[in-house]
Amino acid sequence: MPTVWISTLTRLALFCLAGLGIGWLYDEPLAGLLLATAVALAWNLLWLYRLDRWLHGERKQPLPDGSGVWSQVFARSDFMRVRNKQRRKLMKTLLKQMRQATRSFPDGGLILNAEHEIVTMNRAAEQLLGLKRKQDRGLRIENLIRDPDFVNNLQSSDKRPPPVEFGSPVDHERWLSCHQVPYGIDQNLLLIKDITPQRQAEQMRRDFVANASHELRTPLTVVTGYLDLLADDQMLGEDLREPVAEMLRQSNRMRLLVDDLLRLSELESKGPAGAGKLVNLPAILAAARQEARAIEGCPQSVEIESESAADLLGDERDIQSILTNLVSNAVKYTPADGQIIIRWTVDDRGGHLAVIDTGMGIAKQHLQRLTERFYRVEGGRERIGGEGGTGLGLAIVKHALQRHSAQLEIESEVGHGSRFTCHFPKERIVIAGPLSVAN
Repeated sequence: MPTVWISTLTRLALFCLAGLGIGWLYDEPLAGLLLATAVALAWNLLWLYRLDRWLHGERKQPLPDGSGVWSQVFARSDFMRVRNKQRRKLMKTLLKQMRQATRSFPDGGLILNAEHEIVTMNRAAEQLLGLKRKQDRGLRIENLIRDPDFVNNLQSSDKRPPPVEFGSPVDHERWLSCHQVPYGIDQNLLLIKDITPQRQAEQMRRDFVANASHELRTPLTVVTGYLDLLADDQMLGEDLREPVAEMLRQSNRMRLLVDDLLRLSELESKGPAGAGKLVNLPAILAAARQEARAIEGCPQSVEIESESAADLLGDERDIQSILTNLVSNAVKYTPADGQIIIRWTVDDRGGHLAVIDTGMGIAKQHLQRLTERFYRVEGGRERIGGEGGTGLGLAIVKHALQRHSAQLEIESEVGHGSRFTCHFPKERIVIAGPLSVAN
């Protein structure tokens, strides 16, 4: 126990004994003890009252020195007051610096509460979104920015939805990116960034690829035509037949590359696919199976499992392109004694078009990058036979699916095959009849 408390308790005990002794002299020892206790209590209440008054508005007055343990209480209170004052001053300085930093920050920032009402924003957000801080504070952000992609992203059930790109409400020629992250208790922080330069650079790249591909198509057609004539010329020397055949193979490969580049540019430039046309899915499945069997080195077993008679709304050419690329990709990496299954199923989440093979599989670290243009898996995944592809097939699949608000899911394990599943939203599924199975 601290010395000051030992001293205080000792003095209190002696004071009570003195009251008891005085009361004993007058034959009232209990009355003397009670009187001494009352005086001690009154003395402590007096110091407690002085501390309370000082804490509640009289801090400009000098702090009493106190007596006994009260001197230590007063000293500790004064120390805490000085320390809290310093902390408040530091917090004000930090808050001021933070506000200055957010004002000069080039990206916009908005804080929304659980009802998506604006709590605060910085100047960049005002300029990028055309908002006014004092006027729009407390209003729902959906009532101010009505872009469908922005609203859908904001109302997503994911805690950290992916960034969404949308047109600027201030300037239709500018593009913004919004990234939503949890902030505080039941709040979200929206980070708004101007991505117009990136969009313009991306558009320039697309235009260049499309224009270059168009320009390459004509001379490639001419070169391929002459090589065809040379390959069929009976007067061509034997020593030139193999080089000409190789040139013809490479020119055909380049032609396929140009066609894929043009197809990819076309998909990137198109908007969302219309949902008003039914896709003849059984015919597309059958055509994909027939094309697979026509490929050199195709596995003996290529089966169709159509577990639903539901129809799909969208662009038939895109769906055919998706399935053709997935099936041809499966053929290239599946041995002759393997199996390929083309499966169509429907549930309460939507439609699912899957291509499943029993090929060599893909290592896990490559799965996230398979849809990148020209991405190659280094080691452990060599084609079973035939010429190599253009490296654009899965990129075409990805962009064609995006036009249908669909997603590609890739599951694979080395040595156990792969499964490529296209998940279409339920809005594009039309139930046409009872379930059926077609092999």
